[in-house]
Amino acid sequence: MENEVKILSSRVKELEWDCAELQQSNSELSERCKKLASRQPSWPKGYRPQRRQDRNAPKSFKRPDPAGVAQ
Repeated sequence: MENEVKILSSRVKELEWDCAELQQSNSELSERCKKLASRQPSWPKGYRPQRRQDRNAPKSFKRPDPAGVAQ
């Protein structure tokens, strides 16, 4: 009976140790997830998004002045 108690108490200590390690790694991973989730996204290297032009938007460029053109 006494031997069984020693075996079970050593098993409990092992499990407590494992639980503490898992809690530590869990807190590290949750901190990493928070950091990654809150950072600004970055585009892949070489990716250049194309601007979509609104057809109904007024044009912002100026037309050349016909008086200034050499004839």
